[in-house]
Amino acid sequence: MLQVGTRGSDVTRLQKTLAKAGYNPGTADGIFGAKTKAAVVAYQRKHGLQADGIVGNNTGRSVFNSRNQDMWDGKPDGAKGPGGVPGNFPVNGSNRQKLDFASNLARQMGLTITSTTGGKHTPGSYHYKGRAIDVAGSPAKMAEYYTRLAGTKPTELFYDPKGGIKNGTPIGAIGGHGDHVHVAY
Repeated sequence: MLQVGTRGSDVTRLQKTLAKAGYNPGTADGIFGAKTKAAVVAYQRKHGLQADGIVGNNTGRSVFNSRNQDMWDGKPDGAKGPGGVPGNFPVNGSNRQKLDFASNLARQMGLTITSTTGGKHTPGSYHYKGRAIDVAGSPAKMAEYYTRLAGTKPTELFYDPKGGIKNGTPIGAIGGHGDHVHVAY
């Protein structure tokens, strides 16, 4: 957890990442002060996180798993890495890490997460297992989101105008997903 008063290389990394993303944390000096807190609060508000100025699990995952870093592909922000996967996708990560990435990407694209676990879904669906989200927004943004996630080998990815993917295999549209994108890992 990083907060006002914290010092060290993790704070320097946070400051550099925030600056790269367009937030002004002040000098990357490794000291979490008032400017860094203000940049964190601004980032949290923009990404739908609790705006408390503290970098805990959710904020940390969002900041460090975002397109703001080029950790493995060495390309400019937003560029795609191998296989068209958005930069920083946790290829060897857990299903939870992959779903967190998909959630963060949706927020960065201005999409709304409309359903996580439970809801009005078929019993036994990945939603009830905490492995799926539904995302809504403009048709163009949903189509872009679908395309960007298609290269991540999701367990399920459905958006009727674009089609469907089940266990890495294109299966075509399945119906019921015309107003949202469903993704599961």
